[in-house]
Amino acid sequence: MALGLAALAGARQAPTIRVPVRLVSLPTLVFSKENQLVSGLQKTDFRVFDNGRLQTVTLDTSSTPVSVALAVQVNLDIRQYLPGIAKTGSIVDALVAGESGETAVITYSGEITVAKSFDTGNVQSTLRSISPSGTQARMIDAGFHAISLLTKRPASRSRVLVFIGQPVDSGSESNIAALSELAAKENVTVFALTLPVFGKAFVSDTFSLQGASAAERGGFKAGVDLGKLIAVLNRSNDAEKGADPYSVLVSATGGTQFHFRKQRQLEDAMANLGLELRSAYRLNYYPNSSESGYHTIKIEVAVSGAKVYARPGYWLNEN
Repeated sequence: MALGLAALAGARQAPTIRVPVRLVSLPTLVFSKENQLVSGLQKTDFRVFDNGRLQTVTLDTSSTPVSVALAVQVNLDIRQYLPGIAKTGSIVDALVAGESGETAVITYSGEITVAKSFDTGNVQSTLRSISPSGTQARMIDAGFHAISLLTKRPASRSRVLVFIGQPVDSGSESNIAALSELAAKENVTVFALTLPVFGKAFVSDTFSLQGASAAERGGFKAGVDLGKLIAVLNRSNDAEKGADPYSVLVSATGGTQFHFRKQRQLEDAMANLGLELRSAYRLNYYPNSSESGYHTIKIEVAVSGAKVYARPGYWLNEN
């Protein structure tokens, strides 16, 4: 079965985002040498090193409810995809948010609209009511608005931001570095369900995509086999200058970028996203060093031949 888990690739280098960190939370995936997910591990099965220092960690074994902010691009550039996106509301509820989860829907083009708040409405009917309009894609501004909604939810809930659209921004008042910093500060994990870019009309000066391979940087197509997925997990995916904004956010926060062109690929991506959210061990620790700067993270697990995937580090600033 294909799994959409590329975002937790341990080999990747995180973008340079400097935010104060108190509690370090590590969603961590463990694969056996046969490339099967390993379940049932205990806290004592993990050793976490922060800048080479062994940490005292806790393992959150409870089922944490999730708050999902779904940010959907609705400009004229993707109008042919909106009917297919509209069919996925029940999948978002059942497989992404889950039984104890909740979802808000934000749409963006030249305008940003809260189409559904967390405590009202229905995702299925909300997505079906979306109409395309405008030529801009204020993706970054929509991300700020989504995080604002997420930070108002109870602190006990996991915060997830899911973009559906093209990996471009046009017309936003803020920038991707500020959005990445805010997402990291507020413990928001960003995922992206990514459409291809048709031409360069809506690509901002900040993000330059060069052809199909660049357009698919930062993720993999939904529906690939597990062997190919493991290869992607092991491939470096630096969020360098020129990377698309989805890749920057995904790399910064430990999310996943999926690519789709067809209805089935979108549905598979959503199912894989939900599986990822529910398959990760959640390790937490307070760093036993107050050194400012970049802290590298290394995780060892007491399973012979196992592969471990988690974010590679974080920035710690002095108060």
